[in-house]
Amino acid sequence: MTTQPPRRVPDDVAATPAEIAAAIQALTPGDWARLKLFADYRIRKLGPKAKSMTGDDLLQTALADLLGDVRRWNKSKVGFMGLLTGAMQSISNNWVRSYEADTPVVEADLRRENDGGESYSPLDKAEEPGPNPEQRLSAKQTLELIDNSFKDDEKAQMVLTAWQEGYEPAAVRELWSLSQNDYNTIVRRIRRRLDTSALTADRDRGGSNGQ
Repeated sequence: MTTQPPRRVPDDVAATPAEIAAAIQALTPGDWARLKLFADYRIRKLGPKAKSMTGDDLLQTALADLLGDVRRWNKSKVGFMGLLTGAMQSISNNWVRSYEADTPVVEADLRRENDGGESYSPLDKAEEPGPNPEQRLSAKQTLELIDNSFKDDEKAQMVLTAWQEGYEPAAVRELWSLSQNDYNTIVRRIRRRLDTSALTADRDRGGSNGQ
């Protein structure tokens, strides 16, 4: 499977091979277990689009890209765990795009009848207009604003990544080994920073007992 190269980190801010090797060496057994959980989740989410790839394959691809200078690490923007989870997310998204490009879809095979006997296809929605360039630019700027807001907060980055993947609060705490109090503290920190950045956090993700 081919992967789309990420946006290049400039040489002057990219971590050196020695720094990358030291960061890998510093990963604890718990860190490796959490990375493996995240990789396995991504593969499950891909379903058949993962083809024969496993969570181990995804994690090893992320590491190989980093060690092979395909991907670079800007230490001033993201911690090492956040880098690896983001890399796995990007790589698996590229696998999906590669799968969809290689797999033709015959609309006739998708057409169904509803209870009223009317024929429909999921592809009917493909004709609906997508976001215009201005909307896409606004979304990109919002994501960049969020990235910049949390470039010095690795735990917040990890929680935000898990939210983006659809993890519920209890699953986020389990994934990153966070206590309820730690999770609540991070959520409050995210909300405060997003509020000062003129953005609004998802209140349903907030920390409270039982979530």
